[in-house]
Amino acid sequence: MSQSRQSIEQKKQAVIQAARESFLGKGYSGTSMDTIAETAGVTKQTVYRYYPSKERLFAAVMQLLQSENSNAYRFSNKSLQQELTLFGNWLLEFHLTPEALGIYRLMLTEGARNKKLFRAFQSTGSRYFLEPLINFLKPRFSDESQLVFAANMFCTMILSARNKVLLGQSQRLSATEIQDHVRDVVELFVSMIPEGK
Repeated sequence: MSQSRQSIEQKKQAVIQAARESFLGKGYSGTSMDTIAETAGVTKQTVYRYYPSKERLFAAVMQLLQSENSNAYRFSNKSLQQELTLFGNWLLEFHLTPEALGIYRLMLTEGARNKKLFRAFQSTGSRYFLEPLINFLKPRFSDESQLVFAANMFCTMILSARNKVLLGQSQRLSATEIQDHVRDVVELFVSMIPEGK
């Protein structure tokens, strides 16, 4: 890699790490491009060169958090119940990490007021876990709208356990609590899929 290319990559990394720290620490509205530039040690023009808007930078931070979770679930040819159980455990464990909880809290407080922020959150998140689930479930649904609804419903039921942590009812969920919750959701979900699918 040339020195100039290396310098560009270092600056991009500095910007995205500064943004990550600021978004999680100060929230979305409390974060400015000026602050990010100052923390990263670059000019504001440099920040905008790499990320043309704060929404794009927020999406890049989400992608970074997802990419750090190197054990992203890959569907294979196990039974429906086994695949959904493995996926459900992975999904819930990922969303209970401190940074994922921080991003979700940010969305709860600021997403309703900022439609661009909400769209960035929704599109980045769905590509990461909802689309693979939809593709896995596709052979079992003849109706596209039912398929998308079912995949969304499954994820919503799995992630409902996160509410205990978000509402302060629990510091964290134990491995047993996660497994029990996922098992119950999978059993209910599988029972609702029509026979022969």
